[in-house]
Parts: sequence; C-alpha cells; structure tokens
Amino acid sequence: MRRMIFHCPVKNVGNPDASQLRPLKMIEAFRQIGYDVAVVYGDGAERKKSIAAIKRSIRDGVKYDFLYSESSTLPTLCTESHHLPSYPFLDFAFFSFCRRHGIRVGLFYRDIYWRFSFGNEKWKMKLLKPFYIYDLIMYRRLVDVLFLPSKEMLGYIPFGFPGRVDELPPGAGKMSFTKTGMPGQGLNLLYIGGLVPHYDLRMLVKAVSEIPEITFTLCCRKDEWKRVGHIYDGLISNNIHVVHKSGDELDALYREADLFCIYVKAHEYWRFAVPFKLFESIGHGCPVLASEGTWTADFVSREGIGPVCRYDSDELVRLLRELARNREKLAEYRKRVTDIAPEHTWQMRCRKVAHLLL
Repeated sequence: MRRMIFHCPVKNVGNPDASQLRPLKMIEAFRQIGYDVAVVYGDGAERKKSIAAIKRSIRDGVKYDFLYSESSTLPTLCTESHHLPSYPFLDFAFFSFCRRHGIRVGLFYRDIYWRFSFGNEKWKMKLLKPFYIYDLIMYRRLVDVLFLPSKEMLGYIPFGFPGRVDELPPGAGKMSFTKTGMPGQGLNLLYIGGLVPHYDLRMLVKAVSEIPEITFTLCCRKDEWKRVGHIYDGLISNNIHVVHKSGDELDALYREADLFCIYVKAHEYWRFAVPFKLFESIGHGCPVLASEGTWTADFVSREGIGPVCRYDSDELVRLLRELARNREKLAEYRKRVTDIAPEHTWQMRCRKVAHLLL
C-alpha cells in the first residue's frame, strides 16, 4: 500500500464552501487511486495530535511517498476561530521535519485574493497581509512543488517561487452527462454560486430579461440573496428564476441547462481565477458561456466547450438569440464537454500531484 500525507489547516473540511470542499475531494481521490492517506486537518489542537502520530510512525520506519498540502483562504497562522497565531511553528516545522526525512512537499496555494480590494473586506486583508507574506516566505524554503489554480496566478505572487510550479485546477466531480428537455424548448441558462463581490450578474440578467424564449436559473444561498438581491430589483423578469439549492439538488439543474454561465466583468482578478463551478459543470456535460478577458474564457475557447462573448449587453443579446435558434451548435459544445471531462477528474489531479512529487 502506497502512503502519503495530506495536510490542510482548515477545521470544517467538506462543508459546502468550495474552498473547503476541495480538500475532501482530493483526499477521496487519493484514496481512490490507491493511497493510504494520513490526514492532518482541523484546528491547531487537532493538527498537533495528528502530526505527533505521523512523526512517531516516520521514526518507527513507516515510509510516505510525499506530503501534499492545501492552503487555507486565511494565512496558516490565522486559521484558528479567533484568528490569533496560537500555533506559530506547528505546520511549517512539520514540513521541515518531513523534508529532513526525505519526504518531498507539494502545496496547493489556493488564492491570492488578499492582493485585491473587494468592498468591506479591504481592511481585513490589510491586517492579514504580513501573515500571507510569511506563508510565501516559508513556501519558498519548505515546498518542493507549488501548485496553483492557474499558471497565470504566479505573476501575482510577490517575489515569485524558486522551485517547480504547476497548475492544479479543481476537478470535474461526478461524471453525469444526462440531459433533460427536448430540442426546440428555447435556451436554458444556469448559474450556481456566489453573487458578491466579484460575481456581478446584472448584465446577464438584464440581457435575459429582453429575450422571453430564454430561461435563466440563478442558484445561490438564501442568506446571500437576502443580503444582496436588492441590486437586481427591477431586472428580474418572468423568465428568470432565483432558487436556493445545494448538494445533490444541483444535479437536476445541470441536467436541464444548455449553458452554464460564468459571464462577469473582467476585473484583473479574473485573469487568473479559476471558478470551482467551471469544472463541476464540465462533470455534468454542460457547456459554458464565458466573458472575454478571463482565464475561464481562454480555457473555454481553447477546449471548444462553449461560446465566449465580450462583456457588452448588445453583443450578449445577439449571441443568446443566435444560440436559441441554433441548437446544433449547442450539441457540438456538449459533445466536446463530454469528450474532455475524463481528463479533468479529481483522480487525474491527484495522479498529477503524485507524478510531480515522486
């Protein structure tokens, strides 16, 4: 049995938030490809206990192929519920211990959101910035392979990274390509995810409201809609449905959709950001509509899995009307999605990690 160590300084691994769902998907996939996974996650006290047990096993002669870590959206030293650095040496000392025992370390650096200012989180990011910088310094010293959602993100990392860098976007999840609905029923659009601060769907909503033969399902958390739904006042028409579903409930939404929409204004952040739902939609065989100037648009265009449109209301309306009339094009997109989906499973992501660290 091959063994590896999975490290993640997050307590609620597996909750519906994409940043914490990803580690659980990776753990499951490592097991599915044949690894006995020694897991280190939870709060500082839980991680300390797990680390002590793994250290004992290493001293007793147990061999681990590699250590793979997934970073938190918070700095490593600030992941306790009170965000104070109660365990300042725990995690990085463990990385150092593993390397001294011949275990290579790979780390997935989740995001560099802290370098951008979005609404009322600006002050929080300023306070945390020194801790984010400290993480990057320790990565340079202790990480053999740095994984990023996209290689484009490397350009936003202060002082770069001296070792191997490769991209490791999310996986496609379940392979479920069933499509419901009959040709000639118009065009069914879908969005699932957050609405703030950089997911502004007002242009998309406005365009759909002008085309009665198109339906748009906007799925978000109920509390988030209560908080920000007012910005869509006067834009929601009868062919736009706001729903609040999660988990397996999403499967039916994907089956009914002709296009999953990641149509956002191309803020600089979107040049490297990789949406979790992009690959989830691929796993459901659903083509993707993307806006120009984003990493998503480059990927969608390169793979031929959907239309790309300039962030312009008139152009979007023209494109949607054309697609509603041309279901043959939609069928081509769907065929291409199902062709590439097996290349983007969570298991394939884990095999890449193992290959690069071994």
